[in-house]
Amino acid sequence: MKPHPIFFLLIIATGLLFLNLSCPPDEDNGGCDSYRKVISKRGELLVNGGTMWTLSVANENGAMLVAEKNCHSKMQLEFWFKDKTLAKTEEKPPLSIVFFGGGGFFDPGSVAVYSKLLYDSTYLWTAYCEQGARNSTENPCDYGISVTWDYNQLLNLHDVELDGMVDYREFNGDMK
Repeated sequence: MKPHPIFFLLIIATGLLFLNLSCPPDEDNGGCDSYRKVISKRGELLVNGGTMWTLSVANENGAMLVAEKNCHSKMQLEFWFKDKTLAKTEEKPPLSIVFFGGGGFFDPGSVAVYSKLLYDSTYLWTAYCEQGARNSTENPCDYGISVTWDYNQLLNLHDVELDGMVDYREFNGDMK
């Protein structure tokens, strides 16, 4: 007997809850819920054009490392096919998505990917990761999202729209 797909969603949700509970508490002296900022960016990954898309806290702040490594960053990427016919199928766009921070990248097992059927019968895909970079040697650090084509599916490429967001705590030197 195969496990029900809801079983896997419950495991992922429980894992994300556990990771979220391990964040330092928000205290009057500036915990992880204070000094938060959000950056966002829209773009495209095109078959005959842009083959890489990146959203980076450092790039959005003049190439400066400005994120607190000891607080989780909430990173989200929404993506969908530009072709409306393809967008109405349950086929996931063939992307390779990497969430990064602190000079490394986060384990793909910590990334939740799911689809949602919209009112116009198209599918919107979402990849989400909430992680901190406590082991980084640098504080402040960088967080971000990098997207390229999935090279295992090069024969199945179609233009894709992207909408990314990174919610992070700005470094101000008061975290231990």
